[in-house]
Order: sequence, then C-alpha cells, then structure tokens
Amino acid sequence: MAETFSVAGPARIQLALPQALETALRTTLDAAGIGHARIDTAALFAEPPAPLAKLPLVVAARDGLVAGTERPLAEAGILSKTAPVIVILDDDALDGAISIMDIEGVELAAWPLGAEDILSILERIDIGQGYAAGVREKGPDAFVQIGMLSDEVSRIADQLARLASMKDGPVLPAAVTDRSAAETARSIREIIRKRQARKQFFPAELFADPAWDIMLDLAAARLEGKQVSVSSLCIAADVPTTTALRWIKGMTDAGMLARRSDPEDGRRSFIDLSDKAAEAMDRYIALVDSGAI
Repeated sequence: MAETFSVAGPARIQLALPQALETALRTTLDAAGIGHARIDTAALFAEPPAPLAKLPLVVAARDGLVAGTERPLAEAGILSKTAPVIVILDDDALDGAISIMDIEGVELAAWPLGAEDILSILERIDIGQGYAAGVREKGPDAFVQIGMLSDEVSRIADQLARLASMKDGPVLPAAVTDRSAAETARSIREIIRKRQARKQFFPAELFADPAWDIMLDLAAARLEGKQVSVSSLCIAADVPTTTALRWIKGMTDAGMLARRSDPEDGRRSFIDLSDKAAEAMDRYIALVDSGAI
C-alpha cells in the first residue's frame, strides 16, 4: 500500500494526495529533512481496510470529499482511528472544515504549507500521543513553534477558567445596561478598527492575539444577528490560516466557541461564541463603555 520514496531517510509521515499537491509537498518535506511515504488514495477506504502504518497521514479536502476518493470529508475520522490525520484545506474547503473540527486525531492545515508548519503539526501530534519523535532536533524553529503552542493552550485554559468563575460581575450604570444590541455591536466594531489600525505603524505579528480577535468578531456578529463561517473567522483572526484553524479548534475544544447549525439549511454550520463566553464579552464591553476601565 505504501511506497517509500523519500530522500530524507525513514518515513515520518504518509501522503495520500492528488499528484500535483503531493509533488509540491514532497519538495517541502525533503527540504525539511522529513522522511515520507506515498499511499494510494484508492486504498484508504478499501474493504477490507488496507493496513495503515501508525504514522501521521496527510490527505486533502476537495469538494467536500477526501480528495481522490468518493468519501465525505467527515469520514476522515475513520482513518484517524488508525493514525493521526492531517487534512490540507485550500480556500474553497475552509468552511467544510467545520465537519471535522471536533474529530479527535484530526489536524487541520491550510495550503500552502511551509516546513515550519509541518514541523509544528508533527510535534503537536507527538505530544498528543504522549511521546516525542525528535522533530525538534530538526532546528530551532520547531522548538519555538511548540513553545508557542504550549503558551496558547495555557492561555485558552486560563480564559475558560476565568469565564467559569465569573458570578454577577461589576455593577454597571443603568444607561450602559440599557444599551441596544446595535449600539454594543458598534462599540465592538470600533475596538476592532482600532486594533487593525496598528498595522499601519507596526508589524502585525507584534500584537498578534488570535483568540481576542476571534472573540471580538464573533461577539459583534452575534449582536448583529450574523452567521460567521470558518473562512470569515480565519480572516478575522489576522494570522496565517493554519494558525487560525488551530486557534478555532482549540477554543472550540475549550468550550469558548460553539458550532451552530444553520436553521435554514441543516447541512451547513457556523461558528459562534459559547453562551458563557458571549455573556462574559457582553459584560466586558458594557464595562468598557461605562468608563469604569
């Protein structure tokens, strides 16, 4: 089933991709020194199932399917029971990612993927499985990436703990608590505009805070009665798409974000703040507008 062709040594990852995408990714993997093997996509869902090595398996999304097969993207969960699955998404496939975002053992990545992205994903998979496979020996960038990941996970956990511990919150003036949803939404959009204005004077990465940008955008959309897609939220996060997807998934796992079905089309879903996170954001904006902080 697998044909090892890597020039970088023993296989560390398996590729089950369309030819053009496979060729492009192989170049990146070889340059990063990551050994890899090729898997025939036709064999992924064979009956009886063909044996898979317990190495991360890379597939792609295309038209709502696992590329190269006729199986819905959500069935990537079947593959993840044997090996961790990395799903590569292009811009057209981002919104379909919501169908697999909560599947354990599935990682999401946006194309194009650089060497640092791949190293970071592999390290994250290793930690999730309780061991390290020496990926961070490939260079200091991988070490920095995983250090940043640990910080991100800690921050998400801390934010969730604070949300859970909140009671009634500060007492606010009646004039503030009586504000309409439209007025509060305008206040949030103004905060977003001020945050974006910093990019005119300073590098964007200097102030990158994807979790906060995501929460601000969702809080405003919720008050405006708008639905927010994964692709739209990735733009709001103001970081590379692969990083944004990781944040969205992590915040969803932590209970800060929720998946909502479209009441007019049960096949579609959107991302929203969880009720608890939305309540905390409402209180925060009211506190800001009251002049108390």
